[in-house]
Amino acid sequence: MKKKINFFLIILFFTTCIFGNAHAGKVKLFKEFFEEIPSFFDDLFKGGKNVTDDAAMNIPSKNIEKIKTKLDQDIIFNTITKDTHNLHLDQALNKSNVEIGLNHGVTVAKIGTKKVGKFSDNLFDLFDFNFSAEEKDFIISPYIQKSWTGKIYQTSEYFSKPKIDQKLLLVCKNANEIFYFTIILNNENDINRAYLTNYKFIKTYTREFTKQELLVLYDENPLKVMSTKPLASNEYPTDYFVIHDNQFFVHDRYNDPMKIINANKNIKFKKNINDKCYKAKRDGLTD
Repeated sequence: MKKKINFFLIILFFTTCIFGNAHAGKVKLFKEFFEEIPSFFDDLFKGGKNVTDDAAMNIPSKNIEKIKTKLDQDIIFNTITKDTHNLHLDQALNKSNVEIGLNHGVTVAKIGTKKVGKFSDNLFDLFDFNFSAEEKDFIISPYIQKSWTGKIYQTSEYFSKPKIDQKLLLVCKNANEIFYFTIILNNENDINRAYLTNYKFIKTYTREFTKQELLVLYDENPLKVMSTKPLASNEYPTDYFVIHDNQFFVHDRYNDPMKIINANKNIKFKKNINDKCYKAKRDGLTD
């Protein structure tokens, strides 16, 4: 009886995801769900086994994850469009680091600090801020990572496969928002950079985000914390973006960086994660 209920809940989950959102292509994805688990339905409808048999209920989790990725991809492409997705990917992978920086509002002087042999460790030489201050008076300066390496991208089972990339376009989604992040790693002539490339809301309007450079505030396994730049030296960032090594994604606002970091370190994960970051590929997401 319990397994019958579990089966019913699985079907209910996917039908809710598909028909609960008025996006084209959901019926096709529902059909693909059935195609991903043929052995289950062979047993079910051919009468070879009872529905409650262990083998019949053994739906591989990787198949369910593939369907969930396709569902997220469908929502993203109905919001962002596939053409825009591919444009962001082309720019992230094929444009020079200087062009990418300029496209996100970074000045040439900031980009070229290492190249001209005048590398500075001062935050105001490395980043553009809309204010000037002594670094000691800058409230979040202790958190800003000047030489981060992107550790989760190197060690995560998901982000490091099939290889460790030097440039990444990440697509991160929660229930109401979609973010595109461009990540530049192993930047020979500059520090590594992280950019917010695009933002769209799915259901409820929240706010606008322009293309911009982000700060990296934490870069240790199992998570990476990025933020917008604060508006004043005595203020915290307005928005934080947290990526976990298991793809879990968090968008938080108006908080102390240490609280953000500690809260995410202490998350107890359930088996299924709904808010996720994906590596972008042409015409889709990497599952």
